[in-house]
Amino acid sequence: MTSRLKSIFPKYWQYILKVYKDFLCSTGSQVANEDLILTLLEIGVRFGERISQLPMDGFVEIGCGLAIPSLTLARLGNAGVRAIDIDPRILARAEDLKNRLGCELEIQCSDIFENRPELQKGELLIAEKPASYKKSILEVEYNIRNWCAIEGHNLALIPSYMGTDTVESYSERCEKYEKKLKQVGFKVENKQICEPLPFRWLIAIK
Repeated sequence: MTSRLKSIFPKYWQYILKVYKDFLCSTGSQVANEDLILTLLEIGVRFGERISQLPMDGFVEIGCGLAIPSLTLARLGNAGVRAIDIDPRILARAEDLKNRLGCELEIQCSDIFENRPELQKGELLIAEKPASYKKSILEVEYNIRNWCAIEGHNLALIPSYMGTDTVESYSERCEKYEKKLKQVGFKVENKQICEPLPFRWLIAIK
């Protein structure tokens, strides 16, 4: 598998990896092996690269964490990119990456459940493996999907792979999201991102 992380960030991919590992350690998470971390980063980069090919007027990433998709978009020359998260600790790391990479990216600290960002026509809402401190992951995913389905916002979503998921149950959940969005007039791309992990992106455009 050709590494898009290394291709798009040739001078900085090792620094991005270090920041990612350091953040995992700071949260008390058991640090996974480096190959797995690189694959998780690769998913975010490939997601951002695919989104960069869409004819959108702007991009809003919610629950952005380190904002890898948004940094990729900005690195590839896309304007009008906003990345939003409630955690100032991880946003400080995202700001560091933004400055280190020289990316044009607006980073905001906000609770999207209390202060939902306004999307303009032609903008795309991005959510990579969304999570929340106040809702279950599945509830967050359903809310995002329903928000876009009801209000007609373009959506790029990577559903989280739950501890109770199997490859089959995860794929079935993605198919349900796809069906719901198609029912309200979206064109949907539902695709596995890269081996060996089962993560899929759902890109829904009107």
